[in-house]
Amino acid sequence: MNKRLKSVMQAAVVFISGTVLGVMLLLAVYKIPVSLIMDNYSASLESIESRDGWHQYIAGYAMSTLDNNTEFLMLKAAATPMPATEENYIQKVLRCYTFNSEWNHGLTFAQGEYNGQAFTCDSYERYWHGYLVLLKPLLTLFTYQDLIYLNIILQLALMVLLLHMLRRRGLAYLQIPFLLFWAVGMQMVVMLSLDYAVCFYIYMIATLLLLRFPKWRERYGLFFMAVGMLTAYMDLLTWPLSTLTVPLLIFLQYENDSWNRIKKIVSCAVAWGVGYIVQWASKWLTATLFLEDNVLVDAAESLLFRSALEGEKTLTWGHVVMKNLSVFCNAPVLLLGGAAALLTGILLYQYRRGMQWSKMLPCLLIGISPFLWYLVTRNHAYEHYWMTWRNLSITVLALYGGVTECIWQAVYKGNGREL
Repeated sequence: MNKRLKSVMQAAVVFISGTVLGVMLLLAVYKIPVSLIMDNYSASLESIESRDGWHQYIAGYAMSTLDNNTEFLMLKAAATPMPATEENYIQKVLRCYTFNSEWNHGLTFAQGEYNGQAFTCDSYERYWHGYLVLLKPLLTLFTYQDLIYLNIILQLALMVLLLHMLRRRGLAYLQIPFLLFWAVGMQMVVMLSLDYAVCFYIYMIATLLLLRFPKWRERYGLFFMAVGMLTAYMDLLTWPLSTLTVPLLIFLQYENDSWNRIKKIVSCAVAWGVGYIVQWASKWLTATLFLEDNVLVDAAESLLFRSALEGEKTLTWGHVVMKNLSVFCNAPVLLLGGAAALLTGILLYQYRRGMQWSKMLPCLLIGISPFLWYLVTRNHAYEHYWMTWRNLSITVLALYGGVTECIWQAVYKGNGREL
């Protein structure tokens, strides 16, 4: 009982710390004068405005869509001066004002003046916008174009590091599943996007921490709860499920018993989900306490709409799944997918006698998680299918992770050899 009470107290401390630290960090970075950001922001507009709102990097391939609108929103949020309202500094920060000529994001439309020029802006209270903690300082040094280039280099470096760590930790059989995961998920597009990159960095850092530090594997409940909180703080609802499932697949490699794996999947998913929901809701509660508006009601209405519990009553889970699967309907993807399935079938047949099929069940549970996610976020996943389809790459990682582990067990470990 004392141990359980201690865990509850620790979780409460983490939750409170997440809210307080989240607010404090935003208050700190908003102190950066926009004059230090404006030159790089202006230089970035040419690149942003040269593309359509949802620009297909490869014309005709929905899976190559860049979310130009959200990229622009992030830059505007970083560069917008404080408008001329009667609100205090904390209230303006919690509003997250962004340049706009119309009122379509949040609860407030405001006006201001910067360097003698009038501007209009609207608020966006529902999200934490924690990405500003990094984006605002970075824009004092770099343009958007610079950040994309650095994003490519850093992501490549982290991918190489992960493959190296997998080899060193005796998990080399997961290298191919990760390569497939990045190929199916169009990693090239993630490299060209600040928006999509947020979840990449979260799941990548979480995965590397689990590989490098055993203590995080021992306190996995708090670890996955913290990852969920960080995701809610930083992400704009792109493909947050990856920050749970990718580290979870690595974490399971340190548990041999299939039943214990299933229990840990449930425990980690609950911890991550609680962290994600509580951190997000803490922004609504904090904003409601400091502002005159009821952000909780506004967020609840948005949540009901995005989950299709209100609004489009005819939108079914099947519609959402088929819409997201539609991005794969092109000849090269179908050809490569068919070849991969054929090769997998051959390998499974060849090593069928030594396979420990029970190890596939936990991976199957991870593999179906994107479909459960679509059930909860039907409206959002349908309207933004060109972005949310990337969740399906998790299914590929989980299934091939399970297959390669079973084959490795049959071929190498069963014969007393090391890979």
